[in-house]
Amino acid sequence: MAYPSLPELVRSVEAAAPGAPPLRRLTLAVLAADELGRTADDLVGHFVGQAREAGLPWAEIGAAMGVTKQAAQQRHVQRAQGADDDLASITGLDDAARAALEHAPVEALALWHHFVGTEHLVVAVLRTQGTLAEAVGCTAEDAVATAVAIVDRGATEPPTAPQLTARARKTLDLAALVATERGHDLVTPADLLLGVVREGRGIGAQVLDQRGGGLDAVRERLLSLPA
Repeated sequence: MAYPSLPELVRSVEAAAPGAPPLRRLTLAVLAADELGRTADDLVGHFVGQAREAGLPWAEIGAAMGVTKQAAQQRHVQRAQGADDDLASITGLDDAARAALEHAPVEALALWHHFVGTEHLVVAVLRTQGTLAEAVGCTAEDAVATAVAIVDRGATEPPTAPQLTARARKTLDLAALVATERGHDLVTPADLLLGVVREGRGIGAQVLDQRGGGLDAVRERLLSLPA
C-alpha cells in the first residue's frame, strides 16, 4: 500500500494556496493535518464496524488493533456516539446556520447514509433556507437527486446517528474562514455553502458545480447576496 509522503503533503498545501503568505499556508497545513487524523480514525472505525458485522469478538478486534478488548470497544462506542457531541461542540454559527447543521444528520438518515458529508450540509442548508435556492441554482430536492446519482443511497439503515466526515468538518472550518473574510461575527448559511465551494472536492461541491453552472458562478451569486 502506498501512503502520501511528507513532500507530497507539503506540495498539496502549497498548490492549494500558491504564493500565499506563510501564515495562510500554516492554516491550511493545520486543517490538512486535522483532516488526516480524523480520516485515519474513520478508516479504522470503518473496518472495526466490518469486523463486528462479521461476528468477530472484541478480544480479537483489540488484538488486531494492538489494544485491549476494553480499549477497542470503548473507542468504537465513543465513535458511534460522537455525532451529537461533534455537532454540539461546533461554535460560531448563527441561528440559521446552526439549524442547518443540526438538520444535516436527518438528511443523511433519510438516504441511509452512515455519515454526514458535505452533500448533506448542502441539502440541509437548502431545506432550512429555501431562499438560497436561487443563488445556488437548485432546490433541496434537486440537490438530493444529484447527490444520489453520485453516491447512491445506503444499503442498510444506520444503527446509530451518523457522524460528520473529515471533509465535512474541514468544510465547517473553511466556512468559519469565509465568515471572517466577509466580516461576519458568526457563520451564516451562505457562509456554509461558500465553505463547501472553497473546499471544492467533496460531493457537496460536485452537487453545486453540476446544478449551479460551475462553482465560480455559485460563489459569485452567493457573494452578491446581502451580507
